[in-house]
Amino acid sequence: MAEQTRDDLSRLVRDRRAALGISLAKVAEASDDPDLQASWVSRLEHGKVRDLPSRQRLEAVARGLQLPVRQVARAAAAQFWGLDEERSADDSARAVIDHMETLSEGERAQLAAMVEAFAKNRRSE
Repeated sequence: MAEQTRDDLSRLVRDRRAALGISLAKVAEASDDPDLQASWVSRLEHGKVRDLPSRQRLEAVARGLQLPVRQVARAAAAQFWGLDEERSADDSARAVIDHMETLSEGERAQLAAMVEAFAKNRRSE
């Protein structure tokens, strides 16, 4: 039986670039990493990259595609290590986690207070 190949990161990069309508060169340029070449991004999109990229490379890809680093890292872990995470049925929890690092301390406190208020409201129903 043939081993199933994962393409989570390749698909994410390909789909996001298409959604943004940008070239491979633009991804490389927007990454702010002088070592990230359009040819490597192309290889990644086509499943030709065989080794897990470094954290710095994943961060550069995330910048180039305007994605949260966690989302790119999660796709890399799935593709290269076969790791999957538990998630909510509608991916709402994942969206919050993905963007948590971009929130200020005050915004995180507000979000926590909102979640607590919703939970308290549910308990009293």
